[in-house]
Amino acid sequence: MSEHTPAPSIHRSVYGFALYIGSNMLLLLYLVWAFIPVEFLQENLGLSYWPSKYWAVALPIWILTAIAVFAFAIYPAINMILTPNIDDPRTITDEYCLEKRKSIPGGIPPVSDIPIPEVSRKLYLQNHEIKS
Repeated sequence: MSEHTPAPSIHRSVYGFALYIGSNMLLLLYLVWAFIPVEFLQENLGLSYWPSKYWAVALPIWILTAIAVFAFAIYPAINMILTPNIDDPRTITDEYCLEKRKSIPGGIPPVSDIPIPEVSRKLYLQNHEIKS
């Protein structure tokens, strides 16, 4: 039975090293493709087919644009859809709320959520004196 811990293990270290080497090799291949002229690659190395240099610039820009659109438009929109309406009871309380309990006189009151009517009374229904 395998344990689910974030601690290092032999398998994780091998996969991590392989991923590290593979990502560095892909970066090196990308840099060779992006910066070394096609003529040099064809004449000296015998590599005859490479994708257009346009994609060396366009691909990272497309990826960064997609990430930015997701981060600034799609992700907040998903959160807005998942947020309950203002008149929904879930905006006031949930299954984790702590009901107010009686406390020992003179002692520290137990931790509890303040009921919404009490909050409204304190915030909006007090008589405020106007001082001039």
